[in-house]
Amino acid sequence: MSGLTCFCTRMQEAGDNVQLLEVAMEGMNAIPDPSNEEERKGCSGHISKLIISSNDQTNKIAMVAYVADSLKDQLNATEWMKAVCDTELGGGVGGAPDATSSATWATATISEDTANGKFYLKFKDNSLSAAINYLREKGLFIDDSDSDEGDNPAADFEW
Repeated sequence: MSGLTCFCTRMQEAGDNVQLLEVAMEGMNAIPDPSNEEERKGCSGHISKLIISSNDQTNKIAMVAYVADSLKDQLNATEWMKAVCDTELGGGVGGAPDATSSATWATATISEDTANGKFYLKFKDNSLSAAINYLREKGLFIDDSDSDEGDNPAADFEW
């Protein structure tokens, strides 16, 4: 596999609003108007992605996962989201994918649950690592050190 097929990132401005994250994901996947070569927004519908946003006032995170058609046989959005929620990494994240989640689109909003040891400051950091680790386990995220796999465009991004 070569080139960027999946990525995970944070989006600051959405806070814990899953609807804003969904709009952002739809924008990322938009097909550009071919008649306007100056305006190239979107164009990443062929790349599977999970985006995370957090709100320090409400102690919640929101997440949206999208799986591109070309990866449907290797990746499931609901399972990806569930793996992030169920991770034990750094004390875990908690929560669960929303009931409306599907194989290609999944959402979740996670609230701090101190009674069960799920602390906001920990799970807001753990969620991104858990999402990337899930892709690694499936062989869909190439480590920068894997020289036999070629270049990893995802390893070169600085957000």
